[in-house]
Amino acid sequence: MPTFKVDPISRIEGHLNIKCNIEKNPELGNEYFVTECKASVTMFRGFEIFLIGRDPRDATHITQRICGVCPNPHAMASTMALDDAFDAIPPPAAILIRNIVESAYYLYDHLIHFYLLIGPELGVLMGPDRGAPIIPPVLGTEGIKQGIGSHYAECVRVQRAANKVVALWGGKFPHITNYYPGGVLVEPTLDKITNSIVSLLDVWEFIALTHIEDIKNLIEANERLKEVTEAVLGARVGLENIGFGNGNFLAFGMLPQPEDYESDWLDTSKREKSIIKAGAWEEGTGRRPLDENKIIEDVKYSFYDVPDGLHPFDGQTIPNHNKAGAYSWTKAPRYDGKVYEVGPLARMLNTQGLEWRIPRIHPLTGEDYGDFVYSVKNPKGSVLDRVVARAATALICANAVFEFLKELIGMVNSGARNMNLKPVPKEAQGRGLWEAPRGALSHWIKISDYKISHYQAVVPGTWNWSPRDSQDRPGPGEAAIQCGTTWIPTLNVSQIANALYPGWGDTVADALTKLNPKFANLNMEKTEAEEQVNATLPLLIVRSFDPCLACGVHVITPKHKVHTFEVSRGLSSFI
Repeated sequence: MPTFKVDPISRIEGHLNIKCNIEKNPELGNEYFVTECKASVTMFRGFEIFLIGRDPRDATHITQRICGVCPNPHAMASTMALDDAFDAIPPPAAILIRNIVESAYYLYDHLIHFYLLIGPELGVLMGPDRGAPIIPPVLGTEGIKQGIGSHYAECVRVQRAANKVVALWGGKFPHITNYYPGGVLVEPTLDKITNSIVSLLDVWEFIALTHIEDIKNLIEANERLKEVTEAVLGARVGLENIGFGNGNFLAFGMLPQPEDYESDWLDTSKREKSIIKAGAWEEGTGRRPLDENKIIEDVKYSFYDVPDGLHPFDGQTIPNHNKAGAYSWTKAPRYDGKVYEVGPLARMLNTQGLEWRIPRIHPLTGEDYGDFVYSVKNPKGSVLDRVVARAATALICANAVFEFLKELIGMVNSGARNMNLKPVPKEAQGRGLWEAPRGALSHWIKISDYKISHYQAVVPGTWNWSPRDSQDRPGPGEAAIQCGTTWIPTLNVSQIANALYPGWGDTVADALTKLNPKFANLNMEKTEAEEQVNATLPLLIVRSFDPCLACGVHVITPKHKVHTFEVSRGLSSFI
């Protein structure tokens, strides 16, 4: 059975490799398909260890450093855990300000993913008419004038406007400074609101009028892809048939309504009135209320010497790089004893089910551009459904942020409070459950004698890129790659592009060569028998999750060096 490995994987955040076993399928053109995948996260985090003994209020600032791409959600989850531990319910204005910051952050993050991280592959698959604007602007300014990379370049400009709003209310970006237990440290003013509206109008227009149209073009181009696969494989295989899982999707909810915060949001089993709802979605059953007590982590194949099945309030972080059988630094979170995927698709399923409808009404002029409507193509998940769900979430946030700003105007005029200040408790515990762009994020804290005595962060990258669990079930990412339809052709990227659209592959080859001659064999990997195979589809599946693996891990030990650091009540050495 041939095997290939991709290490490291580019255009993701953090360090991940995949090892795939492949076999030829005589029923599908005798082409190679992945039969087994193991995903290894290759670095250790350790934040839970060095938070012990610190002032609880330090957690909001330290945990943001878990990741430079998604510091905001860590700030939010950590602050919410402190809200809970301090018994400090934020005032309505503070909830709105947090919502504004997080919405603006989402707009930046989701745009960057589509155009800069997964866009190059999607652009090739979409062809010259639909895909050229979203591939990198490899031909420079003149190429952009011809439409090559034009939307890619516009995204880079527009996402800055979203980040300006994050910094305006958060103090700076990345690593905001204005979240605090019980509220925010920034006072709402009409000037800040006005500047936010001006900055975000441009972002709304790009998302609603450019990004959504690119998504529609992707859906149309997917039909062309199925024509080609039918000719080659004898079966219609589109992006909705690639990268599916078991149909279980978990979401923690986000963007609560201030007037319903105490009655709806604080109880995680509710969160019905928030913009994004919490829930556990199962195929054939639909959405059920979230039960945070059903979250556990297995470690059978993880580099940790701790028991299986611990809830995060009881979780431990005792690393052992030499653990027999282990192959990843991520633990294996499970919900209700089952494997669950998290992320944009989980958010959309738990919020709007299988049929989505999102308005596109200009927040300033009121002009109606028509609803964005989408029916989920594969209830078990897919590359296409994840990508569309991310755009749908961006449009929801783009709409919602103007409602938050409008509501905040009334509170400013009536003298709104931005803080419910409470002292640090001597003994307490708290949890913060939120939706990071990549999925369900939770922080769990215990306080003893005014200091942090226990901390655990269960992050989206751990859910989606977990190794096998104690029952040897693959994590969502592993399962998606070994789903049975992950084609491994022997053609290179340019040849595949020409098979889709004659002549398009020549343009792609020229562009790749201009970037760097070595890119002519982009995504080509060698098996142990030195056969060249194309790993584009496994990588496309990986990027459809938008992995953020630094959230799962954070310290690497190079070969031939010894690193010694304190863990719990002793010392561990790694070689």
